[in-house]
Amino acid sequence: MNIWVRRSLVSLALLVWATGLGWAYWWFEGRYIKSFERPAFFQAEQVAPPFAPGQVQVVHVWQSNCPCSAGHEAYVDEMTARFGARGVRFARAGQRPTDGMPAGLSQLPYWPIPEVWADWPGAPSIAIWAADGALAYVGPYSDGANCSADSSFVEPVLQALLDGRRVDITRQDAVSCLCDLP
Repeated sequence: MNIWVRRSLVSLALLVWATGLGWAYWWFEGRYIKSFERPAFFQAEQVAPPFAPGQVQVVHVWQSNCPCSAGHEAYVDEMTARFGARGVRFARAGQRPTDGMPAGLSQLPYWPIPEVWADWPGAPSIAIWAADGALAYVGPYSDGANCSADSSFVEPVLQALLDGRRVDITRQDAVSCLCDLP
């Protein structure tokens, strides 16, 4: 076999290999390559909180299989324990089964998202009610893929409500890491 034929066959084999590798990458991993940090519009009609009024209440809207949730797990567990000790009541929505859910969230009562909130922008996100039962905040935990006490939108809202101040952030444009709810 002459050198030109060998080079052509080797080049063809390398092209087939590169094409196969590209296809495998697209097939197995390509479905996860998308921008989760996206603009979202949160708007929520006033609905009754998950528990009887009398305490500040929070609903975590969660999806365990969402890559965005991984950056919030430790913060959500810590924040839930810290504010729970101060009398805030917590529930969860979004994902009903507790598979893959952080321990703190899996122990919270499930609250189904009301029909008037059927177009909820995604998870992880949160809804907060004042002690009188008025919806105070709907939106993301933070503006990025990770959340901490320093980057949280939630902590100032909870602190204001616990101090007896009024909060009304029920319509907002946000850019945050969100996954669609099923």
